[in-house]
Order: sequence, then structure tokens, then C-alpha cells
Amino acid sequence: MKHLPQLLARRDLDGYSELDLAVQADNRWFEGHFPRFAILPGVVQIGWAAHFAHEMYGLGPGVLLMDQVKFKRPILPGARVTLTLKPDLAARKLRYEFKDAEFSYSSGTLQFEAAP
Repeated sequence: MKHLPQLLARRDLDGYSELDLAVQADNRWFEGHFPRFAILPGVVQIGWAAHFAHEMYGLGPGVLLMDQVKFKRPILPGARVTLTLKPDLAARKLRYEFKDAEFSYSSGTLQFEAAP
């Protein structure tokens, strides 16, 4: 996937991982979404979660289903967020959440296609 956020830190914990990300203000995904109030599109957030799930756990690359996807607050240019990834490798699922110390921005569960 192109135009990823900057990875600041990675913590692999018991059964899940946390990625500290800097969402650069000049990231191309902000262009045109929206003209006077740029926000990171929801599809990009899902794409970033799927990208890191594939890179870190070998899930995907294709997503079959999305469940309980919620966009609670907009991610703005220049944001620093933590992406929490909780994989269930046997079920080929991933629970993700974008958050910071104060807020949850978005979350959901992704079901990945079976490995070829």
C-alpha cells in the first residue's frame, strides 16, 4: 500500500501489537477529503490495518469481510495515533483500533481470505 504513516515504535505484547504512527500532514490520502477540513478516509484506515496485518502476521492480502467497523472521530493531518492489532491467526481475523491517550478514532474486525 502506498502513502503509509511513519512508524515511530512497535510493541509486541501478549497476543497483540501496538504501532505508534505519525500521520504526516502532507500524506496524499488527505487530498480532496475534504477540501476545507482534511480527514483521513475510513477506507485508508482499514487499508493500513490490513497492510500491517499482512506484513506482521501474514494475513491476507485480501479482506473478505469487515465487521463492527466504527469511525468515532476523524484522524486529522499531523495526528499521532496508536494502531492496536489483535490477530486470531487460526480464524484469519484481526481486531484493530486507532487510538491515542484520550480517544478511540476507529475500530473493527477484518476477516481475511485463506492463504493460497
